[in-house]
Amino acid sequence: MAATLTIRADGTVEDASPDALHLLGVSLAQLRALPAGAFQPEPPDTEADEAFREQWVAGGRPDIGGDATLKRLDGTKVRVRFAIQTLPDGRYFAVLAPTRGSTKAPANIFTGGRILSEWRAAERRLTEVSPGTEEAVAIEAEIERLRTHYQELFRR
Repeated sequence: MAATLTIRADGTVEDASPDALHLLGVSLAQLRALPAGAFQPEPPDTEADEAFREQWVAGGRPDIGGDATLKRLDGTKVRVRFAIQTLPDGRYFAVLAPTRGSTKAPANIFTGGRILSEWRAAERRLTEVSPGTEEAVAIEAEIERLRTHYQELFRR
């Protein structure tokens, strides 16, 4: 079963799967009582959050994905991959999965559109370099990384 959350437009949690409760280390009642952002390990960068939200809204609120660190109520941290979809009624559906990586690493957030744009740009660059060169190999690795990110966003 997947670790899933249904989140209200204000960022508070409405519902969560048993796997999500286990991952976060809380009961459903505790989770519902928490304010938005309760699992952020550091205070948010208000300017960066606002800039991202403006671009996200201007882009039509596309699905987003990425990885980030969550700080449980007991103080332990866990690195997770996530995908978040906007529901027709303005709520959000989130899928979380623990992943490897440093809990000190910054959050990495992307939209499907950004990934596609970077993927296409890398494919164009690849056509301009000689096959088998170090640069071509690096671009091919970048394309594979972008393909994996894009597939993960929609697999969830």
